[in-house]
Amino acid sequence: MFVFLLPYVCACLWGHVGVETDALRAGKHREQIDGQEEFRILADMKWGVWELSPEEYLVYKLESVMPENYEKEALKAQAVLLRTEVIRAWQEQGGDRLRISGDGLEKWYETDTGNDVNILPYTEAVEETKGLYLCYQGDPIQASYFKISNGRTRDAAKVWRTDKYPYLTSISCEQDKAAQEYHSEVTVSKVNYLQEIRSHIGDEYSSQELWEGMQFVYDETGYVTNVSFYIEKEEVGKMDGEAFRYLFALPSASFETELTDTQIIFHVTGVGHGFGMSQYGANCKAINGANFDEILKEFFFGTELAKIE
Repeated sequence: MFVFLLPYVCACLWGHVGVETDALRAGKHREQIDGQEEFRILADMKWGVWELSPEEYLVYKLESVMPENYEKEALKAQAVLLRTEVIRAWQEQGGDRLRISGDGLEKWYETDTGNDVNILPYTEAVEETKGLYLCYQGDPIQASYFKISNGRTRDAAKVWRTDKYPYLTSISCEQDKAAQEYHSEVTVSKVNYLQEIRSHIGDEYSSQELWEGMQFVYDETGYVTNVSFYIEKEEVGKMDGEAFRYLFALPSASFETELTDTQIIFHVTGVGHGFGMSQYGANCKAINGANFDEILKEFFFGTELAKIE
């Protein structure tokens, strides 16, 4: 049974997790799936392509996206999401080789993990969720996750204006406000700000027009969805909120601005895009006794766990 998913964040897998985990601990890098032809992950690295087993990828990817001091149930919830990503990506690509991004895996290449204590929490999280992935009405979901919310997750239907992701609804994450990185500030000089804006909407407008003519559109949870620029009440340029926040390296698109004569100050809340599971929120739920399946059901409305045998 081969089903697999999309690489927005990239991810992990299923399989004979117990067997593969033993091989991983022994520093081995081979896997045979249910007597079928060997399935491999092809991770695009800066230097080329790294071919590795799905379970190796799951463990290494999990280590790259979540702190090891997080509760085991939070790690297990994340492992399920990563496996779901791989399943959906494979479902789209087909074949026995899945090509994905290798971001975050660099330090594990040609590393003997047999005695690496730091990898054990991730290995155990993958092993203890053997074969599990998250689905909605039988299909693997868009397994979105991020670091810290601004106090609520975002509603995909209202932001993206689509009914494709009914499970990505807005839920309260008040506990995220206690995170150390919840509040942050990013300061950009007026010169650099205008230079970046001109590179996207053109340089035919004056500095003053661009400086005074920007307007932000927010969704109901406080994230910027669009940034527009107006000259004499006419819109002359527009940017997506996520594209704008990446342009200026903002932790999230939930921000307010403060303009001075020489700079713009972004007051930011949260870290990440805000859709799906807040990792910090998941860890708080785990600390309070929630199991990984309860955590996933909280963040992904109407979903259920499925298993690849």
